[in-house]
Amino acid sequence: MNFLKTALLFVCTLAGTYGYAQDDTSKAMTGDNGAVCSSGGCCCAGNSQAPLGVMTDHIHDKGQWMLSYTYMDMNMKGDRTGATPINDNDIYQNYMMAPESMNMQMHMLMAMYGVTDKLTVMVMGGYISYNMTMKMALNMPNMPGMVMTPGNLNMQSMSSGFTDTKVYGLYNFSNNANQHIIGSIGINLPTGSIKATGTTILGNDQQLPYDMQPGSGSFGVAPGITYTRKYGLFYWGADVGADIKLNYNSRGYKDGNIYHATAWAGYQFLPFVSGTLRAEDTHTDMVSGEDRAVAIPIYETNDPTTKTSNYGGTWMNIYAGLNFHSMKPALERFRLMAEYGIPVYQNLNGTQMSLRANLLAGLQCSF
Repeated sequence: MNFLKTALLFVCTLAGTYGYAQDDTSKAMTGDNGAVCSSGGCCCAGNSQAPLGVMTDHIHDKGQWMLSYTYMDMNMKGDRTGATPINDNDIYQNYMMAPESMNMQMHMLMAMYGVTDKLTVMVMGGYISYNMTMKMALNMPNMPGMVMTPGNLNMQSMSSGFTDTKVYGLYNFSNNANQHIIGSIGINLPTGSIKATGTTILGNDQQLPYDMQPGSGSFGVAPGITYTRKYGLFYWGADVGADIKLNYNSRGYKDGNIYHATAWAGYQFLPFVSGTLRAEDTHTDMVSGEDRAVAIPIYETNDPTTKTSNYGGTWMNIYAGLNFHSMKPALERFRLMAEYGIPVYQNLNGTQMSLRANLLAGLQCSF
């Protein structure tokens, strides 16, 4: 959060230092891909780019690069069965452990390159870390992974590692500067580990369940299509796509396929900043197969995160975002973006933790 605050202050200070002429707003909304590019700067529709959570909304001119860093912080707390929130005592009717909270932090790097004026390739990967706390029923016998706290038995598990790598091709089917129709196809390369170990009820250095693994272990394909449109200072768009796993991994399971749809609207209310609102619907299938080291009776009767039937579901989230971009020569290559989302509906398979909030912050540079 300190990085985001410092970066925002830096951009706003420079914007004020350089000043803006009256025609800067119109400049930010014109030209190829919707932007004016002096000295080879960013040509990503000025401030009219989609929110940070949408990756496939724009392409780049032939020979142009874009590099970006995105930080994600997702928090989960409390539990539910289906769409109904439940408490620990409800979970203790079927298990001896109840998920309490989980924090996921990811640092993602992405590179885009314009092969032609209509075709762009994109590669992204990252590093992810998980921190999960479980509560135990007071009548549960003591086991090696437990830590006694006043009134409760708690267990904390942590893991981290590199994620899978995704390679995309993006093609713009529209010749209208104010409209994009972008088809995309991605390939998932299983570079992330599925052998992360940590603390379980059996002790330290044990194979962790599915939601604590940095990678999927499976090849996959991710088709999608994105539509964007601008009307003066107002812009909007929609995106639909899927992430389909193609094979069972070396540990004998396959993560659930993901299907998503999102729509957003934005308005450039200052020459250097625009705001966005976005609605997102995501459906994830259950995990198929099972990890033989996790699917054992002592785990499945005590820990709900070890059962594949407790994975997948439907989430509907609302996001608010800000995009900062100046057309001044000192800053035109850079774009600072942030987005914060909360769930408005969750219907989960089995017993799972509820999503509480999701924060994204990113910095992009084109050259």
